[in-house]
Amino acid sequence: MKSLNAIDPTPEQIKAFLGESSPDKPVYMLNLLKFKEHATYKDGEAVSGETAYGRYADAFSKMLKDLNIEGTETVFSGKAKHSLIGSGDWDAVAIVRYPNAQTMFNTVSSESYRKIHYHRKAGLEGQLLISCETSGLF
Repeated sequence: MKSLNAIDPTPEQIKAFLGESSPDKPVYMLNLLKFKEHATYKDGEAVSGETAYGRYADAFSKMLKDLNIEGTETVFSGKAKHSLIGSGDWDAVAIVRYPNAQTMFNTVSSESYRKIHYHRKAGLEGQLLISCETSGLF
């Protein structure tokens, strides 16, 4: 199975995400993150991609508090260590819970988000972002 390591969703992915998600169920976003060795800030600031992404994560957390977006939280975040099954070259993993898919989409489409997004772009080489719903599967 081949993975596509990207930065932004395609219009088709957004349409499927919003169209196939339940409006009354929380959505969990599984983030597999790969950082640039050196961040690519327009001003040339010399920091690692991980540092730049850390700035984004801190600003995102503050933004959620400032906007009082209820039911949104980072459930887990940590460094990716070893692949025990399959293969992949990821630096970090995060799971973020939103009350529903529309709230997630509205959050990352907001003016507040656009003001902090440059840290994410400066630090990320790419990621996989997978939406998950609770369904009692296991």
